[in-house]
This record gives sequence, structure tokens and C-alpha cells, in this order.
Amino acid sequence: MNKAYISLGSNEGQKLENLQQAVLKVQKEIGILTELSSLYQTPAWGFEGPDFLNACIGIKTRHAPNKVLEKLLGIEREMGRFRHSQSGYSSRNIDLDLLFYSDEVIENEALTLPHPRLELRNFILHPMSEIARDFIHPRLGMNMVELSTQCLDTSQPIQLPLAQWSPDLFTEHELLVFEGNIGVGKTVLTQKIGQHYHVPQLLENFNQNPYLEKFYQQPEHYALALESYFLEDRFRQFGEFYSVKGPNRKAVTDHSLYRSLIFAKINLSSGDFKNFKEKFKHLSSAFDFQQKVILLNRSLEVLMEQIQNRGRIYEQKISLNYLKRIEDRYVTYIQEETSVPFHKIDLKGLDFVNDESAYQIVLQRIKAF
Repeated sequence: MNKAYISLGSNEGQKLENLQQAVLKVQKEIGILTELSSLYQTPAWGFEGPDFLNACIGIKTRHAPNKVLEKLLGIEREMGRFRHSQSGYSSRNIDLDLLFYSDEVIENEALTLPHPRLELRNFILHPMSEIARDFIHPRLGMNMVELSTQCLDTSQPIQLPLAQWSPDLFTEHELLVFEGNIGVGKTVLTQKIGQHYHVPQLLENFNQNPYLEKFYQQPEHYALALESYFLEDRFRQFGEFYSVKGPNRKAVTDHSLYRSLIFAKINLSSGDFKNFKEKFKHLSSAFDFQQKVILLNRSLEVLMEQIQNRGRIYEQKISLNYLKRIEDRYVTYIQEETSVPFHKIDLKGLDFVNDESAYQIVLQRIKAF
């Protein structure tokens, strides 16, 4: 995977919606979003026209530089912008420029990298200094902050709050489901999104399960009671939510119904699991609802660290091997046992609790599914 930086701009139509749509298309067609700058309100550069909204993003991509450029131009065309050969600048609903591709220097008829004259433009240097302050321009030998300090552009882009990237997240009647291993951050993210968008939170009632602590002490003795309690409680909770009638029903949850099958397969004997699965099928036959399932992922070492840091005494018995079994079970279940799509988000390097940019990246990744 290679790192690329892209500049986005719009000064026609619904400018914010244009940039949001472009970021979603970049994720779907080019690569994984890794950095997201604030939005910047910027005067038109080089011509008279309405102010722009500008931003820069970083992505990881498997595509070669020329292919990235080709796809960016394709996205512009999909959004109704067609570049013309005449000289000069004009208003546009979307402008996507490939600024950097790793530290490559390219100059041919189709592509010039780094993007020419970016060091003269504050609407690029300001957002780039925000997301990649130490990145060194491979031609000029200076980082983004140094280039910004020396830039002769007198315009002063206005930085807008990062939260303006994501005024909405849910479609109508959507249940947003977070799944993943123990300690991955499902509950914290569920609570943050629920509070942010003022939607109900369906949280795992693990503190009320009378068998959880006993299970970690004697797993072979309490596994069936533990999983049966969780199974019935999950279906009860989801059933109560979906029994409430009303328009535009939305919620976010830190567990799915499928979680019961994933963990029961690990913890139960083959005979108990067979009966457990039949009960699951019976209960689930009454459920048919729109849901988006997001599988959160972190390394096993980070999971162990987070489990230790949150300090639940009974969880201190969890081993790296047990977490690995859970991870493998998710893979098997998703690949072989369900038709429900699980969309994976790797949380490596994304501290969505303390870093607003990381939180916005997670939201943008969710919206891309």
C-alpha cells in the first residue's frame, strides 16, 4: 500500500455535500482514508468567484499514480465536472487533485508529481500542514509547515470545525451495529455516536449477566448458562426496540444478534452448540430489519493492553490465545456462515476518543459502506 495525498475543492452548488460525496467515492474506488483535514473556507484563487470549501485527505492505495489520477478524474466526471483544455480558472462543483504519491517525482504528459505550484497556495498548504505537517516535499526539501510559513499567498483560509464533515450518519430506519473482539472499543464508540447524533443506544448488558464472572473462573461449567443468558437478553433488547412504532427509527448498538453464534461456537461443547443454534434460528425467524454491521479491528496486543487498562478483575484471566480464537471465529463466521455483510474498519492509529480527526475518519469510513 502506498500513501497519497489529495486536495478537494468546491465553490458551486451544495459545496459541503460535494466534498462529502467525493470523499466517499475516493474510499470506494481508490483507497482507505487515513487522514482528514478540517474544511477551509477560501477565496477563489486566480479568478473572481464564490468562496471555495477546500480540504485535503490522505489515503492508502494499491493503485499506481497514473491510475489514481485516472480515477480522480473519473469521479469528477461522475459528479458532473468535465475539465476543458482552455487556460484559466473558473468555478466548479468539484476539484480533485493528486498532490503527492509517497515521495515520487513524476513528470510526463499525463501526470506531474508533486502537483505543480502547490507551494504557492494556502488553500492546499493549510490543510496539508494540519494532517501531514512533517511530510517533506520531494522536490523542494521542505515540510508542509515550512512551505506554509514561506508562502507568498496573502489569502487566509478560514478553518471550520472538523465536526462539520459529518452532520448526519444514519439513513432512515437504520440500525448501526458494531462488532468485534473483546476490548476493541465497541461500547465507547457506540456511546459517542449515540450521544453525538441523539439516537438510542442498545448496549450489551454484560454487568447484569450473573454468569460472566463465574465463566472466567470455571468456563467449562458456566459456558452454557452464560451464552443462554446473553442470547435471550439480546433478543429481548432488540425485540423491545423494534416493537416501538414510529417514523425514521434509528439506533446504534455495541453488539449484534450474531455475536451469540460467534462466542457460543468457541465456548460450548458441540452438542450444546447444536441445540443453542437451533434456539437462535427459532428466535431470529421473527427479525427482519435494516442494519449496517461494522466489524472493528485492532491487533491482539492492543486488545490485551486495553483489557488490562479498563481494570475489570474477571477479565484479567483472558489470554492472548482466547482472543485469537475469537478473531479466527469471526473470520470463519463471516466467510462461511452468514450472508449478512460485515464491513471491516481497522482502528490502528485511530484514537477516536481523544482525537476529533480520528473520530471523523471513522465516521467517514462508516458512511462509505
